Amino acid sequence: MSGCVQPKREKVPVQILDRELLAKAKVLQADTMGTFDEFIYAKKFWVYADSILIVLNKKHKDGYFVELHNLFTKENIVKLYRFGDGPDEMLSARVDMNGKTLLVNDFVKGQVAVVNLDSLLKNTTYTTLPIRHRAIGSPTAVPYGDCFLLENPYCFADENLKIEQNAPRFIVTDAKRSYVEEVKYKYYTRNVTVDGCIIMNDFNDRIIYACMHKSAMEIYDKDLNLLRMIEGPIDLKTRYSLDSESDIGIEISFKDYIPYAYLTYCTDKNYFYLSYVGDYLKIGMGMKDFPGWILKFDWDGRLVNCFSVSGCVRAISKSEKERALYVTVLNREDVPVLLKMYEDEI
Repeated sequence: MSGCVQPKREKVPVQILDRELLAKAKVLQADTMGTFDEFIYAKKFWVYADSILIVLNKKHKDGYFVELHNLFTKENIVKLYRFGDGPDEMLSARVDMNGKTLLVNDFVKGQVAVVNLDSLLKNTTYTTLPIRHRAIGSPTAVPYGDCFLLENPYCFADENLKIEQNAPRFIVTDAKRSYVEEVKYKYYTRNVTVDGCIIMNDFNDRIIYACMHKSAMEIYDKDLNLLRMIEGPIDLKTRYSLDSESDIGIEISFKDYIPYAYLTYCTDKNYFYLSYVGDYLKIGMGMKDFPGWILKFDWDGRLVNCFSVSGCVRAISKSEKERALYVTVLNREDVPVLLKMYEDEI
């Protein structure tokens, strides 16, 4: 049976990250791998096994969202998920790479594809069809046993508005991997709550939730018991507007500027890495204008390190051979650039 999971938040330890850690962030040696001009539709890059370039493309007619290439020769290996409304096609694509798994979420159609990269590289005819969960409004789904775990777009609280919508953090689909919202909430909050990171680690019995629009993170065990909350390093003060005339409930939106905190992640068996912004998207700005940091945590949520990055971090992947990260940043022309950043300080 599908449903929502409401964690108990009382008596949960809260860790506060000091904003000073950003000023003291380590600067790493970085090599520019390239802008890869041949990929004219590219939005983000990842590197798998230090040899495979994974490209996420913007949607374009007759094009594919995901491509795998040889990192060094640029030879194409396979293309996945053509733009379209067919059974093996997608209308949108958000990509997250967690270890050996590529998660491709299509929020428009309410579906997700879970790609085993090793299986795909051994047999490029291997196909993973997208699975419908139909939880429209929840853009990110991750495997959770035989089900899917999704963020709940109605989970919202704000002290200034004196609103605490008693909605759980997560949605869990049923065994058929489908979900239908049965609760009627007073406030429609999808505009201000979703697009966070759900990071799974089965080996360490941990699930991490990092908010996109708040400097907040939550650490859970595999049974969705809330273990710890982390706030900071920058307290993003946010103003909201309420539209009581909406036919979908009282609609809450950002009033002035849009706050951005955690954008994306990568993992290994010991740590997870999160890109952090801690700033507001203002009129006339783009993502390319944001600062960038990468925060490194162990799987209990203890901060290990903070790295400064010369630009907004749009994707991160971990080297298997070196103490290094492959990082996609946006240059001043809003073009994605792939860097290789070494964890040893300059």
